[in-house]
Amino acid sequence: MASQQIIEKYLKKIPKPFNSIIENGDKSDYFQGLNIPKPEILSPMDMELRLQADRVMFSINKAVSILSVLAYLPYLLDNQARILKENFTSTEISFIFYVLKLYESKDEPEEANTASLDDVGECVDMINRIKIGKTRYQSSDDMIIDGNLMQMINMIFTNKCIRQEISNAPTQMTIPYVVDFIRHFEELKEMAKIKLYVTGTEEEAREKRLRQAYKSNIMLTTAIQDLEQQLNIQREQLGNELNKKMEIIDRYNNKITRIKEEFQISIEKNIHESEKKMMQECLESQEKQAILNVEAATITNQYQKLLEDDLDEEKKLRAKTMKTQIQLHNWLTKYDQEIGDKQGEYEALKAEYDTEKAAMDELQEKMDNQERLYNTLMAEKEAEEEKLFQEIAYKMLLNRSARIIQKAWKAYRERKKARKRGKKGKKGKDGKKSKG
Repeated sequence: MASQQIIEKYLKKIPKPFNSIIENGDKSDYFQGLNIPKPEILSPMDMELRLQADRVMFSINKAVSILSVLAYLPYLLDNQARILKENFTSTEISFIFYVLKLYESKDEPEEANTASLDDVGECVDMINRIKIGKTRYQSSDDMIIDGNLMQMINMIFTNKCIRQEISNAPTQMTIPYVVDFIRHFEELKEMAKIKLYVTGTEEEAREKRLRQAYKSNIMLTTAIQDLEQQLNIQREQLGNELNKKMEIIDRYNNKITRIKEEFQISIEKNIHESEKKMMQECLESQEKQAILNVEAATITNQYQKLLEDDLDEEKKLRAKTMKTQIQLHNWLTKYDQEIGDKQGEYEALKAEYDTEKAAMDELQEKMDNQERLYNTLMAEKEAEEEKLFQEIAYKMLLNRSARIIQKAWKAYRERKKARKRGKKGKKGKDGKKSKG
C-alpha cells in the first residue's frame, strides 16, 4: 500500500479522544495538575456542585497540560524533526508532516519537502487558517473542528518519550503566544478555584463583609476629609511658624557670615605672625645646627680615639682569654684523667661491694629460713609440753578422784557393817529379829 493511501486511510478515521495510533503511546489520561482531593461528607446537592467544579478544574488542567506540550512544537521540529523521528514510526511521521503541511503559509512553494518544516514560525501563525480539511466536523455552535489536527495533537501528547524530551527542553524554544495562552489559562484556573469552590452561604458572607467594608470606607472617607481640613489648618500654622524660623535662620546666617569674615582676618594675621616667628626660629636653628656640627666633629674624634683604646684593650683581653682557655683545657684534661682513675677504683669497689652484699643476702636468707624452722620447732615443743602437762594433770585428777571414791566406799562399807551389827543385837520377845 502506498504511503499516500495510508495517510488517506488515517485521515478518513474519526479521531477519538485520547486514542493514539502510535505504538509506544500512553493510554492513560496523562496531564499535570490532577490533584482532586477526596471530598468530605457532603449533602447530595453540595456533592453535585463539588463534582461539577472538579470536572471544570479537570478540563482546565487537561487543557494546560496539552498546551504545555504544544508550546514546544518548534523544539520538536528542530534539526529536521529529529525528536519526532526518533519516537514515532515512519507512518506516524508522514501523517504528522501531512497535517502540518495543511497549515503552511500560502507563500511557500509546493515543492517544499520535510526539511522545510524546520522553520515553523509561519506554520504556527497560520494554525487557524485551514486550506484542506476533508475530516472537518461541524459542532453545535458552528465552530470548525479539524479532526486531523486533533489526532496529531493527541499523538504528540500521549507519547511518553516526547513528554520526557520536553521536560529537558530549553524554555526559549517555545511558541510565545501559546506560552501567554497557558499563563492566561493558569490565571483562569486560579480564578475558577476561588469561584467554583465557594458556596452560596460563603458568597453571602463575603458580600456582607464587602457591604460592611463599604460602609466603613464611607466613614473613613469622611474622617479622612476632616483630617485633611485639620491638616490644612496645621499646615498654614506650621507655614507661619516656618516663615518666622526662616527669618531667624537668615539673621543667624548673616551673623555667621560676619563672624566668618572676622575669623578670616584673624587667621590671616595669625598666619603672618607665625611666618615671622618661623623665620626667626629658622635662623636660630641654623646657628644651633652649626654649633652641633662642631660638637659632632669633636665627639667623632673622641669616638675614634676611644675606639683605638678599646681595640688595644680588646687585644690584651683576647690574649688573656686565650691563656685562660689553655689553662682551663689543661685542667679539664687532668680532671678527666683523675676521674677515669677514680671511676676504675669506684667500679672495683662497687664490684666487691656487690659480691659481699650478695653473700650477705644469701646468709640473711639462710638465717630467715633457720628462724622460721626455729619458730616451728619451738611451737611444736610448746605443744608437746602443753600436752604432757595436760596428761600429768589428768593423771593427778584421776588419782585424787580414785582416792576420794575409795575413801567414800570404805566409809559406806563401815556404815553398812555397823548397821548389820546393830540389827543382830536387837530381837523381840518372841525370839525374832525386830524390823528396823
